[in-house]
Amino acid sequence: MNRAKIGMRTIKTVFAVILTLIIANIVGLNSPILAGVAAIMIMESFVSESFVTGKNRMFGTILGGLIGLIASYIAPGNYLLIAVGLIIIISICNFFGWEKAVRMAMVVFLVIVTGYGEGNQFNYAFNRTLDTLVGVIVGTAINFFIRPPRTEENIIQRINLIYIKTRSILKELIWTGNFEDFDYLKNEFTALEEKYKILLEDMRYHIGKKGNTNKYRNVFNSFEIIQNHLAVLNEIKKATNINEENRRFLKEYFGKEVPAGETSDNDELDLIYNYHLNIIFINIQIILDFVSKYES
Repeated sequence: MNRAKIGMRTIKTVFAVILTLIIANIVGLNSPILAGVAAIMIMESFVSESFVTGKNRMFGTILGGLIGLIASYIAPGNYLLIAVGLIIIISICNFFGWEKAVRMAMVVFLVIVTGYGEGNQFNYAFNRTLDTLVGVIVGTAINFFIRPPRTEENIIQRINLIYIKTRSILKELIWTGNFEDFDYLKNEFTALEEKYKILLEDMRYHIGKKGNTNKYRNVFNSFEIIQNHLAVLNEIKKATNINEENRRFLKEYFGKEVPAGETSDNDELDLIYNYHLNIIFINIQIILDFVSKYES
């Protein structure tokens, strides 16, 4: 029987909610549940995403609280005013690029304009905003301090996997003339690029190692070059005379001899084929140098 695995994000979300509720009770927040909801909404898969989301939702909380306060002074609970308030919130968030602030701003706004009764409007709006901010701060802190995702290690693992697949594709192309799984390779490379963007964001917020990310960019460039030149080789689709330099590399790289060509004469297509093959080998060496440094 398969059992669902409880991931670290789930554990951190639960812990963030419980800690938020405890803090809310200690400091005497009026609505601990609102703080708990904010802690749930802030938890992201990557720490840098939590920082960005946290920042935007803090803006959203303050914006929702401010618009809600104004609306509660004018006509609390008025549906037309609520609609206008929501439009204003969405427009402001879109204008400043706070896409991840919209939902939080709307939640805080609705809590204030629909929940306000008799009493001091400012105090009510301030307390609801404070409730939400506590949840946002706790959720972001939990994601930062408790086992943040190892983005750099994930990138290195994925580079290794793509390198192994690239090697397999090249071997198949040289010895059988078949060219399979190229779409898979492109998809994997796209996923690797996304991981790299996350790593740059993590380092921007001083999360994890402050290493030189150019080493990854160089590897990505080599992968891209290899893909482009492999595509050209696949288009040629002919029995080709591989020159002596490329044959030596293939023998050393794969540990076996390359079958001899049909003739000893090199035509124009042979020259083109060997040119692209040589470019592939140069970039494979760059990736191999990188991979060798991180082998366990």
